[in-house]
Amino acid sequence: MFRGYLTLGSGRQVHYRRSGTGFPLVMLHPSPLSSAFLEPLIRFLADDFDVIALDTPGYGDSDPLPAAADNLEPYVAVIGEVLAQLGDNRFLLYGNATGAQLAVESAKLFPQVVAGVVLENAAAFSDIEREEIMDGYFPDLTPQEDGSHIELAWKIARQTFQYFPWYDTSDAARIADAEPPRALVEATVNAYLKAGPDYARAYRLAFANERPEQLAAVTVPTRVMMWQDALLLAYGERLRHAGLPKNIEFVDAAEGIEARYIALREAFLSFER
Repeated sequence: MFRGYLTLGSGRQVHYRRSGTGFPLVMLHPSPLSSAFLEPLIRFLADDFDVIALDTPGYGDSDPLPAAADNLEPYVAVIGEVLAQLGDNRFLLYGNATGAQLAVESAKLFPQVVAGVVLENAAAFSDIEREEIMDGYFPDLTPQEDGSHIELAWKIARQTFQYFPWYDTSDAARIADAEPPRALVEATVNAYLKAGPDYARAYRLAFANERPEQLAAVTVPTRVMMWQDALLLAYGERLRHAGLPKNIEFVDAAEGIEARYIALREAFLSFER
């Protein structure tokens, strides 16, 4: 797997991971993670595709945006510039959680180069749910002398894989019974700390974009993954009943990583290229 940087016209850099040969597939990760989170999936797909996984500006090893954004447009503009630099005529696009919303907006802005989109952890929230969730979802992780911010980051990372929202530990909010793997929690904590106090920048904007009407405006062929172990499965199921256009299809995957990976590969291979 190759790692490198693309330099934007502004001089800022976007870090990426790349592997494989074939039709180009650009991948966008959840917040506050980076393309490192996608490495197992990159390797799985590399036999069929030229996989390019980007670090969103401000996450992983990509430079942040020069200023805070009011919507996802500045992030999408960076993705557009990256696509132009890669030089291919057409791409497949994948996004997970925050990455899913970036993929949605990118497909709307660049339909001429996006051959198809696959989304994971795309969801729909009511305005009341969104306000309540966002009110408690993004605590301050500014470094503290006693290291309490690290303890808080560990709590968030661990509970993210057990509850949604992570701070609600009631039985109703539980999404998984098993403890998440320690290595996964540690990697997530490191991602929070690397992103720093601004870790919620793109995260908040993605939450605000989780609306059926945003997805409905996508005109390119789109597959929405419904994996039975997905963190946001219950909220994603709402999209199935939202009256979305026929170019947006739903793909069901059974429990387990292997079933998820196979369903994803089949979804990518189903697009006309």
